[in-house]
Amino acid sequence: MAEDHELISASEFTKDRLYFATLRNKPKSTVNTHYFCTDEELIYENFYADFGPLNLAQLYRYCCKLNKKLKSFTLSRKKIVHYTSFDQRKRANAAYLIGAYSEASGLWMSQLGSPKCPEGQNMKH
Repeated sequence: MAEDHELISASEFTKDRLYFATLRNKPKSTVNTHYFCTDEELIYENFYADFGPLNLAQLYRYCCKLNKKLKSFTLSRKKIVHYTSFDQRKRANAAYLIGAYSEASGLWMSQLGSPKCPEGQNMKH
């Protein structure tokens, strides 16, 4: 059950469905879990000595990729794990991608619940 061991240290974004993890080795997908990594696919083109964050075009590509996985019939019963390496730059950009996806898709607000507004005011999110 190495699979369960790796998910213990993962951050759960959607209960029993979407996770984010930092792993030392490239895992193999299993019957219950699909792993994917964008470290070598979505790469930041630095200006000087900086390392990110990734640009909006890359965020869009990530959102499309993740939406496709979440809607896939073949992955519908699997846990989906976006994993990254321990490289600080790749890790920061991977965390940015899943965090921005969570915010853009409304996933974060749905997990937290609707914000409370003072009486007589409207809040749209």
